[in-house]
Amino acid sequence: MSIVAFSQKKELIKTEKMKEYILLIRLPIGYGPTQAQAVRTQWTTLTDQWKADGIFVTSFIAPTDGYVVTGKDRNVAKKSIVSNNTKVISNIIVKATDIEQATKLAQQCPILNQGGTVEVRETQPRPETTNKEIIRNLYENILNNRKIELLNDVISPDYVGIGGVKGVAGFSSTVLSVIAGFPDIEWTIEDMVSEGDKIIVRWHWNGTNTAPFRGIPASNKKVTDNAIVIYQLKDGKVTNAWLQGDRLGVLTQISLIPEGLIPGSQLKKE
Repeated sequence: MSIVAFSQKKELIKTEKMKEYILLIRLPIGYGPTQAQAVRTQWTTLTDQWKADGIFVTSFIAPTDGYVVTGKDRNVAKKSIVSNNTKVISNIIVKATDIEQATKLAQQCPILNQGGTVEVRETQPRPETTNKEIIRNLYENILNNRKIELLNDVISPDYVGIGGVKGVAGFSSTVLSVIAGFPDIEWTIEDMVSEGDKIIVRWHWNGTNTAPFRGIPASNKKVTDNAIVIYQLKDGKVTNAWLQGDRLGVLTQISLIPEGLIPGSQLKKE
């Protein structure tokens, strides 16, 4: 099957559940740089087409030599992975609807014209990251470690923040203003509950107000905030968030609002 013919089926394939298959590329033992150069352009064209079609996952070079330990004496010998005068030199992971479709992808590999072979195997499904794990990673890894550049991995472009700002910018604008005012801030997750596409999180954070916070001068006081947040996720990324926090308590702790002004206030004093 030609690349063009396969590309014409792209839309049909994407409507079905895809599995991952590994293509083990084997080459003749005497295969060298000259033969490789002869098909380099064909390989590039093929993999570029697979990437465009959402078929290509990844590829990696397989070590041609390895060490084999055998026998009761634990003998060690350096050997190549050889079978029928061919050796594995690389692996390609692709997506296909079934083994038949994966085999048709293998038939497109240009190495077949040079005496090579392509072995097709279905990979074991990789465990999916749960929504709870995604939210835990958001707090304990990304926010607590200030890895703001990783927000792209967990915040959807469809997320809408304050002022209608979308995507990562809409989420980070609020978070960064809090981090700026409380540079040592650290979030602690108390509880998480999962229900469908939503995660309910109860957390608290501790931080010291050593820098201006949203235009308010630094108080240099230790502050604790408690909140409950509901996150909605789609395809592993946050699309919506609803937060109920103790904003009044934070303002009181940084002395912007006199504590006695709030009847029944039982804020914890440091």
